[in-house]
Amino acid sequence: MKNIFSFKVYAAAFRVKQMIRFYKHCEKLGQDVYIYGKNQVKQIHKMSDWLTVLIENLSLGEECLVVVEGSRVSQLRNSFSMA
Repeated sequence: MKNIFSFKVYAAAFRVKQMIRFYKHCEKLGQDVYIYGKNQVKQIHKMSDWLTVLIENLSLGEECLVVVEGSRVSQLRNSFSMA
């Protein structure tokens, strides 16, 4: 069964290194990642897309929403809250 975990990324608090670590963890766990911003949803398939879409959205607004979907989301959420 798939679960969903979401959080907002704010331009003022954006850290590239932290976002790279988070995406690598999502890849390792095999989770689907989506970014909602500018009234669009984009599914992310690789690291370069992840950073490009995040930076693009944050440069045009103050925040965007990241949604992670998968069967191991609870493990990801626990590691994310500890970071």
